[in-house]
Amino acid sequence: MRFDIFCRVIDNFGDIGVCWRLARHLTARSPQHHITLWVDDIGRFQSIEPAVKHQAVQSLTPSITLVHWTPDVSMREPGDVVIEAFSCDPPPAFVRAMAARNSLWINLEYLSAESWVEGCHGLPSLQPDSLRKFFYFPGFTTRTGGLLREDGLLQKRNRWLQQPAKRWELLRHLGVPGSAIESLQTTGRLAFLLVIQAPLYTP
Repeated sequence: MRFDIFCRVIDNFGDIGVCWRLARHLTARSPQHHITLWVDDIGRFQSIEPAVKHQAVQSLTPSITLVHWTPDVSMREPGDVVIEAFSCDPPPAFVRAMAARNSLWINLEYLSAESWVEGCHGLPSLQPDSLRKFFYFPGFTTRTGGLLREDGLLQKRNRWLQQPAKRWELLRHLGVPGSAIESLQTTGRLAFLLVIQAPLYTP
């Protein structure tokens, strides 16, 4: 099965991070799947995936092709499933080709824990030319689209949590002072703040 995933980078790394993870998840689950990942900001993508090059088309894995999505990009035949990440609107010519091919169109929405998401997940979005389009809402309940996570992730987490010594070892490795680690072993609380510094990209 062939998939197209369209991504406009709006909030630095969140959009492309989700799309890149989704592409890898789909191919890991079914190696026969092929993904074409359309991304408008190659520079931002390169900040989180060093294998990305500044070129129009490239193979990131044997099953994932990256296309730099620009106004004059050459369109390809749509896949069986087209995923529009966060309402980014695929090009009109591509949408017309989707109708001709009868592609399934999925609008991947943002993750939310609000209750209204359950009522919107899976709803159809009526389109001209008999296009099949549906809303997909990730979420935290069984009535939503769920969460992207690696196979066995929760089991690995639980095993790690059952070994407190590994937690203190990690903190020492990260440079946390011994006095702070001692405090955490009694009454202290731990919070992580991740700061990513990436070079600005100028096309």
